[in-house]
Amino acid sequence: MKKEISALLLHQPTESQRVLKQALEGRSIKVNWLRSCREALPLLRDADPPHLIFTEASLPDGTWSDIVKLALEALKPVKVIVVSRLIDVRLYVETMAGGAFDFIVPPMSSDELAHVLACAIDSVLNLRQTQAMAVAA
Repeated sequence: MKKEISALLLHQPTESQRVLKQALEGRSIKVNWLRSCREALPLLRDADPPHLIFTEASLPDGTWSDIVKLALEALKPVKVIVVSRLIDVRLYVETMAGGAFDFIVPPMSSDELAHVLACAIDSVLNLRQTQAMAVAA
């Protein structure tokens, strides 16, 4: 049986975020859409946190960096993808150096999104499998 992949969107409602949500759901990814670090905290502290988080750079009660820190504290590996409204090289470098898995700027083509998802899902599933084997040993 194939493992269900889950994603968390941490964004204010916008058209590009609705398109991203639909694209994820179209790939059979279970999506929760929240707006703040505080709302995300219970999901990240859960025994089975989301596999992926798509977050805005700035949230009402924190930043992408706060989300990366929360993801690192999760019981299982979580990959954070920062979604920016604009191409910002400085922010890109900061997020990648700060532990984000990727940095994207909508709109993305279907192929571009598929590539980002494939890489992120492969990475997080491998990390979770390695973690489970280490616990079992």
